[in-house]
Amino acid sequence: MKTLMVIDPRRCSECQDCINACQKTHGVARTKKTSTVPVFCLQCHPDKAPCARICPTGAIREEDGTLIVDDESCIMCRLCMIACPVGMLVIDDDKKAVQKCTLCLDAEDQILPACVEACKDNVLKIFSVEDLDELKKDLSYTEVLNEAMKAYQNKL
Repeated sequence: MKTLMVIDPRRCSECQDCINACQKTHGVARTKKTSTVPVFCLQCHPDKAPCARICPTGAIREEDGTLIVDDESCIMCRLCMIACPVGMLVIDDDKKAVQKCTLCLDAEDQILPACVEACKDNVLKIFSVEDLDELKKDLSYTEVLNEAMKAYQNKL
């Protein structure tokens, strides 16, 4: 099941609780702060993800619908960091590997991503692609969801 995170930037108070929770969970923040709101991995479709496609060792691979970095295979060439359309891969010096948001699928005892749990402003939401398809039936969401689904339509 493909999962996506949706952000409502109008509600963000810029508190950075999401970034701090990510860093606490993973040892390194897998998200970055812009001048106003945090920016997260786009969770690209595994067949189209620029980071995975450019990786010379195949260290970025799909696991349960999400792309995961295999620390053992990563040679830290940083090509994935260059290829990412939003620059959301980060270096973890302790692991000596590049890291990316996995929606906490690789974190122990996490049901929801740490950032979502930490967000007191209720800015971050998690949806499956299937959930978004259901929301498309509600006319008030149709225009917004059609734009969000364009990247995934051909692969579903």
